[in-house]
Amino acid sequence: MSRLTRSALMLALSNVGGAALSFALSALIGRALGQDGLGVYATALAWAFPLSLAGEFGLGTLLTRELAYNPDAAPALLQAGARARLALGGGLTLLLVIIAPALSRDLSVVRGLQIAAPLILILPFFSLFSAVFRAQQRMWPLPWLNIGMLAAQIILTIAVFQAGGGVLEALAVNTLTSAGQLIAAWWIYRRWFYREGSPARLPLRAMLRRAWPFALAALLAALQSRIGAVLLEQLADTTQAGYYAAAVRFAEAGRILPNAVFGALLPALAALSQDRPALEKVFHRATWGLAAFGMLAGAAGALIAPDLLRLTYGLAFTPAAAALATALWGLLPALLRGGRTLYWYAHGREQYTNGVTAVTLAGQILLSWQLIPAHGAAGAALAGLAADTAACALLWLPVKPRATRSPYIPVG
Repeated sequence: MSRLTRSALMLALSNVGGAALSFALSALIGRALGQDGLGVYATALAWAFPLSLAGEFGLGTLLTRELAYNPDAAPALLQAGARARLALGGGLTLLLVIIAPALSRDLSVVRGLQIAAPLILILPFFSLFSAVFRAQQRMWPLPWLNIGMLAAQIILTIAVFQAGGGVLEALAVNTLTSAGQLIAAWWIYRRWFYREGSPARLPLRAMLRRAWPFALAALLAALQSRIGAVLLEQLADTTQAGYYAAAVRFAEAGRILPNAVFGALLPALAALSQDRPALEKVFHRATWGLAAFGMLAGAAGALIAPDLLRLTYGLAFTPAAAALATALWGLLPALLRGGRTLYWYAHGREQYTNGVTAVTLAGQILLSWQLIPAHGAAGAALAGLAADTAACALLWLPVKPRATRSPYIPVG
C-alpha cells in the first residue's frame, strides 16, 4: 500500500468518524435542549468557526506545502505560525468577546458567543500541528485526535445534561475539549514528530504575504459554495431554496472521502517537487481515482435521486430530484478541479488557481441569474456544474509550472 493511500485512508477515517460524531452531538443537544437550545449552540459556533478560518488565514495549507519541501524547517515555521495565530486569532477572539452584546439581544446567545470565542484561537493553533502531520505524510494522529475529541465531548455533554446543565455548559465543554485536543496534538508532535531545525526568526509580514493566496482561495471557495443558495433566496422562493439545500447536502456528503484524498495529495505532490516524473505519476493515479468516484456518484444520482429524496426528506422533496442529480454529476468536474488545484499549489501557482476561481465564480453568478428564474433549484445546480466544468478546463490548460524553488524558509 502506497504512502498516499495510507494517508488518504487515515484521513477518511477521521472525516467519516468526525462527521458521524458531529451529527450525534447535534442530535443529542437538540433532544436535550430543544430547538431553542440548539439554536443558541449553533449560533455561537456559526460565529466562532468562520472567524477561526479568518484567523487561520491560509497558513495551514502554506505550512503543509513548505514543510513537505523541507521538514527541517518545522521549528522555525511553527514559531512564526504561533506568532501569526496570536496576532490574528487572539485579536479576533478579543473582538468577539467585546462585541458579543451588540450581535444579539438574547443574553444566552451573548454569553454563548463569549464562551465559544477561544475557539477562534484554539482551532488555528491545532492546525499548526496537523500541518506537520500532513507534511510528513504520517496521518495516524488525526483520527485519534478528531474522533477522540468528539467522543469525549459527547460523553462530557451527556454528563453535563444529567447534572442539570444547559447550552452554556455544553458550549464550555466544546471549548475545553478543543483545548484538550490542542494539548494532545502538541504532545504528539513533541513525542514523535519534533526534529531539530533552524532557530531562525521569520518575519511575520513575509509569512502572511505568502499565506494570503491560500486565504483568498478559501474565501473564494466559500463564496462559490454558498452563492447558489444566496441567489435562490433572491431570485426564486423559499421552496426552491429548500430543494437546493436538500440536494447540496448529499453532494457535500459525497465529498467526505475525496476530501481525504485531497488532504493527503498536497504534501505528497510537494514532497516530489524535485522529481517531476514521480510527481506526475502520483497526480495521474489520484486523478483517475477521483474521476471514477465522480462518475459513480453522478450515475447513482441519475438513477436513485427521487428515491433518495423520498426516503430521507419525504415525498414533498421529490421535485428536487433534478437538482440532486445535477449536483451529484457536478462532483466529477469539482473533484478533478480540486486535484488539479493541488497540483498547481505544489508548483507554486496558487495565484493562477485563484484567478480561475474568480473568473468562474463571476460566470456562475451570471449563469445563475439566467437559469434560476426559469428552473429554480435545478438551475442553481446547473450553474454550479457549468462553473466547475469551466474551471476544470482552464486548470488543465498547458500553463508552464514555475521552476522548482527552494523553500523560502531560511534553514541552517
